[in-house]
Amino acid sequence: MGYEALALHLIGSAEERKAEILGEARKEAGRRIAGAMAQAEAMERASRETFEREAARERNLRLDRARREANAVELRAQAALAQEILARLRERLSQVPSGEGYPRVTERLYREILPEIPAGNVVLFADADALKALEPLLSDPRIRRAPLPEEEIGGVEASDEAGTVRIRNTLKARLENARPALMAEIHRRLVDADE
Repeated sequence: MGYEALALHLIGSAEERKAEILGEARKEAGRRIAGAMAQAEAMERASRETFEREAARERNLRLDRARREANAVELRAQAALAQEILARLRERLSQVPSGEGYPRVTERLYREILPEIPAGNVVLFADADALKALEPLLSDPRIRRAPLPEEEIGGVEASDEAGTVRIRNTLKARLENARPALMAEIHRRLVDADE
């Protein structure tokens, strides 16, 4: 019987130790599970934040690309409108030579270049109506008359006999000289109209 009590005591102690070890193992497993869960949640949070950053970055890239494309379309539209305005100006300027006030315009254009006309023989280029209007001013024998090149729009051009010095005071030349200022004004008005 002494052995039986000893055996029961040993079995009881073993059962207690087993319960103790299982309790500690359960606690350790719980800690490990809690740590793993916390680590998984942290990884999930980091993944979500990374995904959100990447999604925001991609969204911003797409928005920037769309803005650039929209700006390019707007600039092309403004440029086309500016070109249309300049084409209409050119068209209206081409009507000036057939207008009633053209002789006065021609005389003014001629008087503007008089101080710049080189010494010696000079060729004065003008259309037939301009030459007729300028006839009283062209009594100088060193001035030879010639037709204005077809691509020009009214006005006068003067050059020395060799063609090395050329003074353009045609309506087309004046439009070309005014083009940068006109483009700036057109752009300013288009921008003001958009606001």
